[in-house]
Amino acid sequence: MKCLTTGILALAVTGTAPSALAADYEIFAPAYTSAPEGQHWAVERLDYKNKHLYHCDAFSDHETKKLTGQCAERPGFPQRTAVEGPDLQNAMSAFFGGLPVGHWQIDRATGKTEFCTLGPAQCMEVIPK
Repeated sequence: MKCLTTGILALAVTGTAPSALAADYEIFAPAYTSAPEGQHWAVERLDYKNKHLYHCDAFSDHETKKLTGQCAERPGFPQRTAVEGPDLQNAMSAFFGGLPVGHWQIDRATGKTEFCTLGPAQCMEVIPK
């Protein structure tokens, strides 16, 4: 029985490892700041396919309530991290009363990067330049 359990565990690990390492894109290090003129969210975006690092920003203007964003390339490229999980990765940038106020997500297969905010509820795609 011990051999069977070990074999099933080994199959489970090898069955999930390739998909975890197959991610071409990743986001990490979400950040949030608030100022009188608006709210600012940021996240780092890795493009493993093309070996690019981007710093992505989103800004919500208090006066106009408009949400804008951009991703700018940064110099250098870190070593690949151990990416785990599904094809869609999320990163919360800010919390208020235990609820996320800013929410980043990336499709690890296509690289589509989006940011959403709850107040007011808006989402946008942030495209690297």
